[in-house]
Amino acid sequence: MKKWIYRILMLACLCVFAYCAYRLYDIYSGSRQVEKETETMQEHAVKENTETQQKYLEPDWAALKEENPDIVAWLYVPQLGFSYPVVQGSDNSYYLTHTYTGADNHRGAIFLDSGAPGDFSGNNSIVYGHSVDVGGMFTDLDKYEDKGFFDANPYFYLLTPQGNYRADIRTFAKTTEGTSFYQSDFGDYRTEIEQQMMDEATYSRQVDPAGRPMITLSTCDLDYGFDSINRLALTAVLEPWNEPVALAD
Repeated sequence: MKKWIYRILMLACLCVFAYCAYRLYDIYSGSRQVEKETETMQEHAVKENTETQQKYLEPDWAALKEENPDIVAWLYVPQLGFSYPVVQGSDNSYYLTHTYTGADNHRGAIFLDSGAPGDFSGNNSIVYGHSVDVGGMFTDLDKYEDKGFFDANPYFYLLTPQGNYRADIRTFAKTTEGTSFYQSDFGDYRTEIEQQMMDEATYSRQVDPAGRPMITLSTCDLDYGFDSINRLALTAVLEPWNEPVALAD
């Protein structure tokens, strides 16, 4: 009887080990798939000055759209080492579970809200990305929870086929779905909604929107788990930018 109990326990342990090994492989392979795709996309976006060896973002939009016609922008957040294409699908579900090439992957892609103007001319263009337990995508947005980090890093960049922008960060919020940060069309209440964002923000700085478009980067707040309605939202004002966008070392 004891031998049978030991055998059953051994079999159970082997099953648990096999499942854990499979999950680790699945996580690794999924992460590597996104990394390889991003590296391929970056070949169409990064240029290097051979004399200075300085690298710059200069997306070849025709080449990128050959890879995927849904690509509408390139997002660069230097303080996070974050440099990804942005896609826009016909709904907000597809790119939650698909990469830039359409491959099934739980890490998904960085995507613009399906109802937003593709040229980021709307009042507030919401860009979504997952927070994942192995890092990458929008996971590091939680660094803005530190007031010192928020104060020291006041902008990021958005590059589009229509033109480039420096995104001057106005607010960071630990918030929930449906708050002012997720208002995409302000209608006749622009001033009120802009002030509501400031009032609801965890941190803010004085950046005058002056009628310019805004962008909000949104991800899950992992402090509350993967299935909650809690979110991290980083909102910035888009300032047209004509200078080269140099990549940090």
